[in-house]
Amino acid sequence: MAESSARSDRVSLEQLIAFNDEVASLIRAGVPLELGLKQVGQSATGGLAKLSQRLAERMETGVSLQQALDDEGDRIPGVYRAVVEAGLRSGRLPEALEEMSGLATTLLDLHRRIAIALLYPAIVFAMAWGLLTFVTYSMIPAYLETHARLDLAPTFVTNGLAALHEYQAIWCPGIPLVIVMVALALSQRVATQHNTTAGRLVSRRLHRFAWFPWVIENFDRATLTHTLRLLVQNQTPLHEAVLLAGWATGSRSIIHDTTAVAQQLQAGNSLQNSLGTARSLPHFLRWMLTSGERNGNLPEVLDSAGDVYESRATSQVETLKSVLPATLTIVIGGLVTLLYCLLVFAPVVELFRGLAEPTF
Repeated sequence: MAESSARSDRVSLEQLIAFNDEVASLIRAGVPLELGLKQVGQSATGGLAKLSQRLAERMETGVSLQQALDDEGDRIPGVYRAVVEAGLRSGRLPEALEEMSGLATTLLDLHRRIAIALLYPAIVFAMAWGLLTFVTYSMIPAYLETHARLDLAPTFVTNGLAALHEYQAIWCPGIPLVIVMVALALSQRVATQHNTTAGRLVSRRLHRFAWFPWVIENFDRATLTHTLRLLVQNQTPLHEAVLLAGWATGSRSIIHDTTAVAQQLQAGNSLQNSLGTARSLPHFLRWMLTSGERNGNLPEVLDSAGDVYESRATSQVETLKSVLPATLTIVIGGLVTLLYCLLVFAPVVELFRGLAEPTF
């Protein structure tokens, strides 16, 4: 019961963006956070309202914003708490929160774009399946009755149509249900492989589209570099920033490598040597990181690298939006057309063939 309650109190990506905007606006306006958050909690709904109320109540007792967020535990992503701490340390909290909102908005936009790309083929399939159900329900009985009244001998086609009509109550809802269950199972499987609880910044639903790994990989790398830049720019120690940025992606392979890199950095090794075993990071990104640290412009280099990966992923999503709906529509339309031909024309041909046979 407690676990279910904690899960329901977790803040979604959309709520995190809204909360960021509210806090940044309150700070810029000079409104005491505890008072402003209480007002937000009264006007908001769901997890955002509960979060704002809890934070306001803690801060009214004299607790700092950082401590109040730390007390939230897993309800708030660890990287978000680190950004707040870094923003407070550097005196740039509103700017840090706005940059975090920008990153979260980018991730949310990716999810929406891929979902839209899959929406049109899903609608086409639903309409085609509905029409198929209508044809099976209305036309097959009429054909079978006509075939019987003409006293024609049963054939393979008529037996098949009779079975199709008889078991319609099973296959009509059953096949779409199986497709949905298989899709959900595959989504859950790939999401589990790519995501972890601590990586909730990217939202588990984003990695449900890991059927398109080339897109997800580029956005994971963009998330890593942009988050790392945000933390480094706000004076977070490099080893801590690398660790948190890795967790923010939700990718198990990146988390594994960035954890190892962070441990080596904390032990005193250079960034170049530490990155030697980070095989999940492409050579380009490792070279950019090393070059940025050597030249003293690591935040700028990270921002540039993040833009490269984000641009690649965005371009791939746009291609996906153009190609995927057309491809799936052609495949679904072709299969449905073939099926309609078999259901409509095959019985007619069979009927004419039966009528053409001699009766003596």
